[in-house]
Amino acid sequence: MKFPLRFKFVDFRFCFGLICLIFCIQNLVQAQSTFQPLDADIYHWITRAEIKTKALRGQYHSAIKPYQRKDIVALMDSNQIWNPSLSRVDRYHIQYFREVNSEWTAPDSSHIRKRLWGAFFHRKADLLSYQDKDFDVHANIVGCGSMGKSSDNDASTYTNTRGVEVRGLIAKKVGFYLFMADNQMVVPGYVNQWNRLYNSVPHEGFWKRIGSNGYDFLTARGYVSYAATRFINFQVGHDRINIGNGYRSLILSDFGNNYTFAKINVKVWKIQYTSLFANTKIDPAVYPAGTPGSKWIPDKYLFVHRLGINIGKSSNFGLFESIVAGRDPAIYPNATKLDLSYLNPIIFYRSIEQNSGSPDNACLGMDFKTIPVKNLMLYGQLFLDEFLLKEATANTGWWGNKFATQIGLQYLDLFGLKNLDIQLEYNRVRPYTYSHQSSYTSYAHYSQPLANPLGANFNEFIGILRWQPIPELTTSLKVIYYTKGLDKDSLNYGGNVLKSYNTRVSNYGNEIGQGRKVNVAFVDATVSYQVWTNFFFDLKQVIRTMSGATLPTDKNTSFTSLSVRWNIPQRLHEF
Repeated sequence: MKFPLRFKFVDFRFCFGLICLIFCIQNLVQAQSTFQPLDADIYHWITRAEIKTKALRGQYHSAIKPYQRKDIVALMDSNQIWNPSLSRVDRYHIQYFREVNSEWTAPDSSHIRKRLWGAFFHRKADLLSYQDKDFDVHANIVGCGSMGKSSDNDASTYTNTRGVEVRGLIAKKVGFYLFMADNQMVVPGYVNQWNRLYNSVPHEGFWKRIGSNGYDFLTARGYVSYAATRFINFQVGHDRINIGNGYRSLILSDFGNNYTFAKINVKVWKIQYTSLFANTKIDPAVYPAGTPGSKWIPDKYLFVHRLGINIGKSSNFGLFESIVAGRDPAIYPNATKLDLSYLNPIIFYRSIEQNSGSPDNACLGMDFKTIPVKNLMLYGQLFLDEFLLKEATANTGWWGNKFATQIGLQYLDLFGLKNLDIQLEYNRVRPYTYSHQSSYTSYAHYSQPLANPLGANFNEFIGILRWQPIPELTTSLKVIYYTKGLDKDSLNYGGNVLKSYNTRVSNYGNEIGQGRKVNVAFVDATVSYQVWTNFFFDLKQVIRTMSGATLPTDKNTSFTSLSVRWNIPQRLHEF
């Protein structure tokens, strides 16, 4: 009897069941950890420690985010041991990570205090917490309130977020995390332009409209993780993953909506190998009132492998491959199944995709980082969607040479001034990169790019200056300048990754900036003050200008806001 290696496009029940089976038969159990939520500001403090310690002399891996909490604590403790002359601000960072990851630090007065109002604030970073030999749980309120004014929006802007966050460990074997928040916001006009272009709300999924400029949506994330051995970690949940060391990622970013996934991470010696299986969605229909809540949104799937190796004491090199797989009934009316082989955690995806007739979107790439001298980290990425060397050397602008490149650096303590850090980054993405035959195989999820939020057909320069003069006060200046080719006259010039490449404007002569070429300068100046652990006041000024082939609807923006947030990162719209 033959057993066809194919299954219906439904969900990850098979993968989840396989992982559960491994849980049950596994005898070598190690301590488990949850993950530090993604936050660009907080993760910069981790990057500082990584550069200061030269990535634990080659033992630390940082390309796959988020990081495990226990790994962050180990990095911070080593930073304190290897750098006895740390600044007062760096010591503050170490203390911060000891407080927010108290399950991985020895109890002491630095993060344990007398209980307030019964069970409240026993640990400085937690509203509620409980620990015994078999159970550890931490619960917090999540909230953000902001008011502002934008020159390109007649109404005042605001953000109103309320929610809860819970994490815990069961017998040091199973970790769990839950985040839920209800949100309403009115945004600057340029964000509304994004909504009209992509029919989505940045970072989010299902949404409803409030008036003409506002949005109402629910955010939910959660996962269960398990350390099968000292070397292997499993995670199943609904969240986002980021791959790379840059401010942007050209491989997989945390910009878009959450997705359901299963992840296997193996760390042995100086090698880290990661397999990601994600259930994503095609571009949903959108009505004037928002996303319809009574219609099924078809599935597609993202499969990713990345192999990273630490070289010497201060460098890392990674190879990556991915497949976006889906069956558009308009293209494959009788094909409703997917190769089970894509769930193989070590196979070369391209060979499977070719054996299936090449219906899916196969991509390859690499990333690197190195710390060549004190306080300096260099990094970069290469993403290959399609590429033919003979077409590239012919220099004819063939549409199928679809690739993206990134190069960047971070330098700490600029001009010898402690905690003055600079980051410079350049991203270049050719037209039609990330796009495919239809939304079933485009490199996107829920009408949002899976990589850089600008999509494709652009050059982007990023400069970030961060200064923390005192422990509680953080200042930053971000300057983003990009040149992008937008579609014009209803023709597809390769900038919108949601559009099929079969609607391309031409086969040859394709260059970055083709179409309606616009130049955008984005400046963000922010001052944040941390009153107590994870409770911030933010004052922000954003200036965004457009030039080039602009339309009357393309307005310049001056946006000022004041925010109060607790246990949640800034909500950023940097495009």
